[in-house]
Amino acid sequence: MQKWVAQDIRYVSIALGLGGYQPRSPDTVVVSGFGDCKDKATLFVAAMNSLGIAAFPVLLNSTGVSYRELATIEQLDHAIAAVKTPTGYQFTDLTSELTPYGELPYSEQGELVLVVHPDGTTEETELPLTRPTDNATTIRISGELSSDGMFNGRYDEEATGALQYSLRSAFENPLDSTQKAKAANAIASKFFDGAEGDSLLGFEGKDLRAKARLSVQIKHAKAASSAGETEIFTTPLGSMSGITSAAKELEKAKERRFPIDAARILGNRSTVVELRVKLPAGWKAQLPSGVKAASPFGSYESTYVQAGDELVITRKTLGATGVYAPDRAKDVAAWFREVGKDDAKLIVIAKK
Repeated sequence: MQKWVAQDIRYVSIALGLGGYQPRSPDTVVVSGFGDCKDKATLFVAAMNSLGIAAFPVLLNSTGVSYRELATIEQLDHAIAAVKTPTGYQFTDLTSELTPYGELPYSEQGELVLVVHPDGTTEETELPLTRPTDNATTIRISGELSSDGMFNGRYDEEATGALQYSLRSAFENPLDSTQKAKAANAIASKFFDGAEGDSLLGFEGKDLRAKARLSVQIKHAKAASSAGETEIFTTPLGSMSGITSAAKELEKAKERRFPIDAARILGNRSTVVELRVKLPAGWKAQLPSGVKAASPFGSYESTYVQAGDELVITRKTLGATGVYAPDRAKDVAAWFREVGKDDAKLIVIAKK
């Protein structure tokens, strides 16, 4: 039901006269095939109620700014829906066609809303806010390095929560062979010089039950250069040394006057990036030290390991939420400097 209303009923904003406040009837919305936020929410609520499932329209502010002390009708300029469950409400925004049922666009999370009951009474509550681990990206690059420094392997990416939308948008409509080839090459060349991408595998972006993921084959990537008895491997994950510049800027800045919102630093999100490279037999990498930097503003961890002939590099970030005093800026700078110690761009590998 949610997918049908969100995707098959076209969203068109209607704000002429009374139409800016009063939704059209569900029958009219179905026949016309379009509606604004309150039309779509009303249709969904009516359809759910007809199935014996209690659902209600919900009013909120589209920008996430609400003034509780001075309530005005202009503040409540957006409508979604709530389904009654044994543990509370399940909210859904019917104008967001790529948001799976059970989730909300990140811009609405944590916002004050009014649940409107059939008798006209309202119930004030807040929309749920996801955790950083709910908004996650996982990237894995795996393959084999040949003795002449060429890498061949695969790139796999999966995203959840607020981070799924770029992938869903990319695969919202089927890609032709030319588009697939272009996208595959763009991904491969992002990580390795001269790399070619092939065999792009995606998913149906509008299938809200499908996981947001893609996979690309990487071919002919120049990943290492010979230097006598050693190979110089250029890690495709880059270096975190650039964050040291941000630390310097914070240290040089004038005394901060406003609070620090931790969610604005790494974001309310998490990432895992893993590189697995099978080396030629007997090759031994000179591994840099990993970095582990935790703070109230987020955390970062990197590891460098060689197990047998396989080189494994991992990086994990975890965002945080919370508001801190302005004088904690020096702590943010100190944390940035710790993260910036992960500056390994090149890895020396001794040949057999």
